[in-house]
Amino acid sequence: MKSLTEYLKEELEKGNMRSLSDSIKQSLIDKEKINWVREYNKLLVTINKKESYFSGGTFISIIREFDPYFHDYLQYINFRKNEGLSTSRKDYFYDILMSFKEDVRLDIINRMSEHANELEENYKEPTLPDFGFETPTIVEPILAEKKEKILVTEESEETINTETIENPTVFISYSWDNEEHQNWILNLSKRLFDSGVQVILDRYELKPGDNMMTFMEQSIPKADKVLIIFTPNYKTKAEGRKGGVGFEYSILNTELYGQISENSKYIPVLKSGTFQESIPNFIQQFIAVDMTNDSLFESKLNDLLLTIYNKPLVEKPKLGKSPFK
Repeated sequence: MKSLTEYLKEELEKGNMRSLSDSIKQSLIDKEKINWVREYNKLLVTINKKESYFSGGTFISIIREFDPYFHDYLQYINFRKNEGLSTSRKDYFYDILMSFKEDVRLDIINRMSEHANELEENYKEPTLPDFGFETPTIVEPILAEKKEKILVTEESEETINTETIENPTVFISYSWDNEEHQNWILNLSKRLFDSGVQVILDRYELKPGDNMMTFMEQSIPKADKVLIIFTPNYKTKAEGRKGGVGFEYSILNTELYGQISENSKYIPVLKSGTFQESIPNFIQQFIAVDMTNDSLFESKLNDLLLTIYNKPLVEKPKLGKSPFK
């Protein structure tokens, strides 16, 4: 006959801890002295697999099932940046988990394991990228010289953003359609650099042997803005989850779902084709910068720069005095 301790250990391994009462779970915690670093590392192995990958947005959305008032993803990343804390998934996932009471940690781990299993069951194997680097644009960003702090408080879920970024960092997501398109991306990048924007670009930084997936994953949270350059080929790869574009779009899609009503970070740019041909259905709800007409490049580049620098495209007039007083 099994002892209580043996039974509890088996239930933990099976992921059935949510069905146990708090008192029983606490009994297991007290008797077994759970090694939380070990349990976290086991979870991390699961949620780092390509079949059950968790972005920061996915992780925090599950955390909010247990604490509805927890920061959303962008608020939490801004909070850690302002406090000088690491924004690496491995570090902040652990910090979040350890902020909960031990019995709740067990429930969170179990819930995340459940979700990871769901992701794995529905996973479709993407085709591997061709190494002409089928990756989005990425470069290690340089810290902006001046950024006003974004205030995030325990009492409020609102992010107060009053900043004019002096040297914003921009990550560009695009597909390697052909040489002409690649040269267009390089020219856009140069023009952004000329205007004080730090551009994260794969062709500047990636070389054979680099881990593309890790590079994408680490670069998106660090960027102030993300430009998504849409073409018919980009849409095909994104919706089919093919290559580097497919992997990155999975991350972008998750993050956008988490801030669907207040997105200001992800900027769709239409380079070729129509909106229907080039932009996935979910992204079509966001206003895009139309750069399909090369003769309007300078005007559209100016619109893009205004958006990157958090400036209005049209200056709102100041409210005057009523003429009837």
